[in-house]
Amino acid sequence: MINLSDVETPPESVSSQDQVIELAKELPKPPEPSATGNAQITVFKHALVDALSDPQDNSKKSPASVELAIGNVSDTAIAAAVFEALFYDGEGNILDSVRHREVDLPPGRSRAILIKSLQYESEKVASYAVRLVRATTTEFEKVQLRRQDTWTTETGEEAIHGIVRNVSAVKTDAAVVVTFYDVNKENIGTKVVLLRDIEPDMIRQYDLVFKPQEGDTVASYSFAIGDIV
Repeated sequence: MINLSDVETPPESVSSQDQVIELAKELPKPPEPSATGNAQITVFKHALVDALSDPQDNSKKSPASVELAIGNVSDTAIAAAVFEALFYDGEGNILDSVRHREVDLPPGRSRAILIKSLQYESEKVASYAVRLVRATTTEFEKVQLRRQDTWTTETGEEAIHGIVRNVSAVKTDAAVVVTFYDVNKENIGTKVVLLRDIEPDMIRQYDLVFKPQEGDTVASYSFAIGDIV
């Protein structure tokens, strides 16, 4: 006869459900979706945009995108706001980092914006984190570049037609600076256009022509604008 007290009791078995729970705790996962502003710009809501197929090609998906509703809750006009968006996969790895710039946000106004991944489709993104990196008021950025059309003339000159806008509440002067580069990114010339007496909330057009010296070829441009003091 075997005494029951002499029988070794097997260790308590762990249920399969408990094992699944423990495994789930150990698996990496993405952070919760988030979007933050500051005291001037509030993010009212945010969400990943559902994947949409290209109507011309069902196999082609749209890029991963975050849609936000933002608003200027301050009493100061915002000339420009820069957002940074991080896109995560299902294991919490950062897939992409994107900078997005919005301009001309009057006080008390709101708008919807869309920040797109430059590399990944919607189905590959599981979460995101968006934050406001910088907000510049019209006190520091009165005039903005809005459009630049460039072409090469028959005589080999570089022609530019551009538009700027005064987003501030005061009349101001501005200077547009265009720098020209060759294929090696070397500076081969700079042109400056002075724009006087731009009225508030008005646009101003400008034109310029640049003739590179013999042997130089323009491969790219950079544009900058600033107040005249």
